Amino acid sequence: MGFLSTFRRGRDRSAATASGGDLDHEIRASVNFDPGFEGLVKLLGTESLSESVTFEEALSLPPVLAAINFLSQSLAALPIKVYRRNAEGHPDEAIEHPISRILNGAANDVSSAYDFRKVLHAEQFGPGRGYAQIEKDRSGRVVNLFPMEYQRTAVRRDGKGRIFYDYTRADGRTVTYRSDEVIDLAYLRKADQVSSRNPVMTCAGAIRQGLNASRYALTTFGRNGIPPYVLEGALPSGDAARRASDDVAKVARRAAEEGKPILPLPGGFKLSRLGDDPEKMQLTSVQVFTVQQVARIYNLPPVFLQELSTGTYSNVEQQDLTLVKHTLSALVRQADGELSLKLFGRDSDLYVKHDLDQLARGIFKDRTEALARAVNSGQLTPNEAREMSGRGKLDGGDQLFMQSGSIPIELLAERVRAEIDGRAPPMPDPPADPDDPDNPDNPDAGGDNDEQDE
Repeated sequence: MGFLSTFRRGRDRSAATASGGDLDHEIRASVNFDPGFEGLVKLLGTESLSESVTFEEALSLPPVLAAINFLSQSLAALPIKVYRRNAEGHPDEAIEHPISRILNGAANDVSSAYDFRKVLHAEQFGPGRGYAQIEKDRSGRVVNLFPMEYQRTAVRRDGKGRIFYDYTRADGRTVTYRSDEVIDLAYLRKADQVSSRNPVMTCAGAIRQGLNASRYALTTFGRNGIPPYVLEGALPSGDAARRASDDVAKVARRAAEEGKPILPLPGGFKLSRLGDDPEKMQLTSVQVFTVQQVARIYNLPPVFLQELSTGTYSNVEQQDLTLVKHTLSALVRQADGELSLKLFGRDSDLYVKHDLDQLARGIFKDRTEALARAVNSGQLTPNEAREMSGRGKLDGGDQLFMQSGSIPIELLAERVRAEIDGRAPPMPDPPADPDDPDNPDNPDAGGDNDEQDE
């Protein structure tokens, strides 16, 4: 609750005053996850439905928690740089800006940028919406970023089409913020640009299937589950069967304590396995399918949810590329656009951009060879390559270099045509080897000849 006290510095405005219109004409977003949602589910009797699931239940399923944690920590760990747009034909340049310290260092007085951004993205992929308040000083400069709890935030659009965020503080008072004062990252925004879809509630059926499989496994393997073995034989009564099972259990316990590999049984009796084979019960395949379903929900390759049943060195590497190309690139594009719009404004030449190179570092040998080729081919300066490797700049490293053996194709074609026409100048002789005895410039060559003459 430490974050909530900081909101007292914001402007406390009522919803009607801020909107400037009649509340009856407003379009409000439905909050699908609030403290009373689970109680409402129980009251309506929908808890017994096979497809219903609560958010806390969904988090108890390991693939769901792993997907939310993986995406949030991966995006929070990426560096964010501030760029300035230049004229056409000139590349944009990274600049030093106070926003960089907020997005990469400390978001506010009590929260690091990593923790703040991880909470923001965890809300985005959990309940489906991540909010953050932008605090500015009197000059309009951004000084702090504070997370806003999803359960306490309601989004609405007034009659004029403007969007406002009503935040309920811990003391019960409601603070209203304009759209340019709130960072809003949605998992899947609806067409009205106000509501959004909750990935857990939208795909509750698939998540419920995994929860049911886990619950069934607990009834089988748990302390109060089905006994793993059944004693078969001719038993005259129920008391005799109970005494026989107790005797077999004592013998089995004693054999285990003494380390005996053989368990003696009375004549005419045998032990049979009952309901403890995951393969026959298809629990393993159901668990794997649940992981794949969650991976589909969050557009994640299954390997990042630790599902390696079909993993090989080749396809795992390809899944790593797929993650960056088709999942994280789109997510950072969304975050870049929202941060740039809310932090700098619509017409600003400044924008922010996540650095995905941190996820594509690869093997040190391959990365070093790639940087060396980029420097030798004139694509990067040595200092740019050093910066990408986390090293400092050196004097003379801001120039582009090219290997001398590379010449333009036009000059090469002209030289070939000249040789065909006989107009090409003679090729120069290769330089003489200074160690060659026949080289007159070799000081030892003459001495050897004089000795031979004598």
